[in-house]
Amino acid sequence: MMRRVAVSILVLAACLTQAASSFAADPVVEMGELDGVPYRIQVPVDWNGGLVMYAHGYRPRGGSWAPLPPVFAAVFLSRGFAVAESGYSRQGWALEEAVAQTEAVRLFFAEKHGAPDSTFVTGHSMGGIIALATIETYPGAYDGAMPLCGPLAPAYLFFEDVAFDMLVTFEALFGDYLPPENRPVIETDGMSAQIVEQALAADSTLAEQFATHWTMRRGDLASTVSFYQLFYRELADRAGGNPVGNRGTIYCGFGDNRDLNRSAPRYDADPAAFEYARRYYTPTGRISDPVLAVHTTYDPGVPPSLPSFYETLTTLEGTGGLFVQLHVEADGHCNIPPALVGKAFDMLRGWAGGGVRPGPGLLE
Repeated sequence: MMRRVAVSILVLAACLTQAASSFAADPVVEMGELDGVPYRIQVPVDWNGGLVMYAHGYRPRGGSWAPLPPVFAAVFLSRGFAVAESGYSRQGWALEEAVAQTEAVRLFFAEKHGAPDSTFVTGHSMGGIIALATIETYPGAYDGAMPLCGPLAPAYLFFEDVAFDMLVTFEALFGDYLPPENRPVIETDGMSAQIVEQALAADSTLAEQFATHWTMRRGDLASTVSFYQLFYRELADRAGGNPVGNRGTIYCGFGDNRDLNRSAPRYDADPAAFEYARRYYTPTGRISDPVLAVHTTYDPGVPPSLPSFYETLTTLEGTGGLFVQLHVEADGHCNIPPALVGKAFDMLRGWAGGGVRPGPGLLE
């Protein structure tokens, strides 16, 4: 039997916000730890027997877990579903911990409350690929998955083609404007958005070109480069070395390609670190339950091209009939309104219950 530490049953005393209070009564909230890992379970008074497992997104290492905000929890609670989530034992790129620990909470819920009659998994951002990895790993436990704004592609592709390549080309083009302590860029302990912006502002024309190359607005560039630096550094430390090599990479699309390729920092990948990045996580496309994904049309953190990769993967695997990609006409990372999350969830439930497969495209 699973070890339980510091388990407590709490009844929510304060009313939720108006946007989060469409259900009849406050849910019963249970918070505690499973083998030292925090969790939260919410069960509505009018529980319909269904369960939604929620996987949270990226949190910088050293940060604390913040459970699903009430306005999003209400999407599921108002439909009669219980909601359960793990806080993970480690933050950062937590695929290694999150999939197994989300499963531990699901098993704990079933042991305590009885087996749900239907179970779905969802999550925002990194939680989106955790949801995907979960339904690929435990297909018999779920009826469907709803990844939200997640990088639904091999994680290594995200690490290399987005984060790493943006950082090394940024250093090649703007490194002379950075303080010495912030070079090499991928090795520095941290690089604030202010420092990045000062370097970008030194050549405004090139900065505009750089933003266009990475399909983002100039105003989002500094914060994105700063975040990717923090993100990549945490990943390399977690993996025990640099997972990406670029000795043979030919960079282009920034003006003078010859000068860029001469000045771009070059690295070898550590084999063990590469294997860590490959393992956590490379989607297989092998699914046996419906997966409905939602993304915004503009996202500087997770480019919309990434979730589209999974459609290609399932097509090649022969499971394309079980995957649908929807998009919301909105700007920003995970800027998907709760009402549209609820609409997508209703589509997924109907599909999983034997209904018609939703058509891909615009969600409105």
